[in-house]
Amino acid sequence: PPLIFDLHPFDPNYFMAAVRNVVTMSPGLIAVVMLATILYRRREMYKQYKLTVVFLTFGGFSLAVPILCFNLFMIIVIPLSPPFLISTFVCSFIKQFCAATMNSSFAISCAIAILRYVLVIHDRELRLAHLVAVYFLLAAPLYLYFVLVFFLGTSSKNDECPYFIKIDWSARPIVYFGYLTCIIVITDYCNIRILVFLMHHRRKMSTHTSVSGQMSHKERDQLHLSIGLLVQSITVTCTFGSTILFMLLFSYGISVPAWLSTITNTLSSISTLLNPLAAAIFIRPFRREMLTTITCSKV
Repeated sequence: PPLIFDLHPFDPNYFMAAVRNVVTMSPGLIAVVMLATILYRRREMYKQYKLTVVFLTFGGFSLAVPILCFNLFMIIVIPLSPPFLISTFVCSFIKQFCAATMNSSFAISCAIAILRYVLVIHDRELRLAHLVAVYFLLAAPLYLYFVLVFFLGTSSKNDECPYFIKIDWSARPIVYFGYLTCIIVITDYCNIRILVFLMHHRRKMSTHTSVSGQMSHKERDQLHLSIGLLVQSITVTCTFGSTILFMLLFSYGISVPAWLSTITNTLSSISTLLNPLAAAIFIRPFRREMLTTITCSKV
């Protein structure tokens, strides 16, 4: 392989994949703008949901920005003549950073699920600082891998970068993708346990005929939010889970039909920024404000 600072053009065959990635992520930008508009109009909703829907939406968006910008950059420079040249080191740095940020978005959902588990099951309310701390704790191995690549990695051929630096260790795919799978499973488990707990509590309340035996507004809100967050996490499991499986198989030389890989990658891109809507639409105030925003109705 060439030296890491040698210059090479991007593979022109990747142009359509870059276009697909940008196009499929674009609808999510509309969702983010709509939620931002709602939260600007209803500041009390920001305060109420800042540790759930707000953190999930804008945390996920900020982590998706690098890969969105990288694909936009490739769309611009790949058709250029003479071809745009980039070094193996710079291209690998950008791509590894995009992978670290994109994959660490799973840690956002997991951190929210863990803190809500503590809140709902153990009745201990935590703050934003705790949420951020749990996120960085879960994401730390991914960013550590990003750093270690440039000390322990070697370069090889790649579809995006002409040559790509990665750690050539046989167990790396299992360890890396296994860790991502663990984060996703923990998220699903916490969300399922929370929903089961709240449903059980609701059944207990329904056995009482007095007004005091009915669920409070806050409890109903927690129930609806739990349903939304579970739908969101299951969506991640189905879309990104299949992508992780295909990437694991590819790492060990097991081929996957190109059409199937394209479908799963497209669904993953679409769901990247649309996922927070799955949580928001189950919450009545968000549904009402979304309808108002879409229909441009006066409040």
